[in-house]
Amino acid sequence: MIKTLYAHGLVGFLSDEKKAIILDYSEVIAPVLDYKNNPKSYDDLWQIAQKEKVDVIIGTSMGGCMAYHLSLHLDLPALLFNPALPFRSVGVDLPDQNIVRTQYLRVILGGKDDVVDPLKNLFWLTEHENGEMDIRWRHTLGHRIPADVFKYEVGDFFGGLIK
Repeated sequence: MIKTLYAHGLVGFLSDEKKAIILDYSEVIAPVLDYKNNPKSYDDLWQIAQKEKVDVIIGTSMGGCMAYHLSLHLDLPALLFNPALPFRSVGVDLPDQNIVRTQYLRVILGGKDDVVDPLKNLFWLTEHENGEMDIRWRHTLGHRIPADVFKYEVGDFFGGLIK
């Protein structure tokens, strides 16, 4: 069975409702991290991903930033929701990114995101990403991801991987 690492947002966690959605497709590893007080959070996620031998990474906001870099360096497919790529409010040590992506990357950007500017995210991705990516612009979506949007995007993402 597929195993997914879920990286939550800055002060978040994976809700039971969203965990159940992922469990329809995959086992879930969802550690709770303190990004604000642990600049080595990325290293912690790296270790977990290696130990658990995950196949897929999903991340939201700050966790989306972590998932982006992890997927690139571990050569894994990723689904990112409003990733905090252009800026972060906390200092986390991240690796260099001079790698060309070979795995599927899907990024969901909310046009109404008032936490991570979606246009800055889009520009960051087009400037820094060296591989193929699938960017989905959801014009009415804000920063928080409602369960129905999460369910649709997770299902469509895994459906594309299983083909």
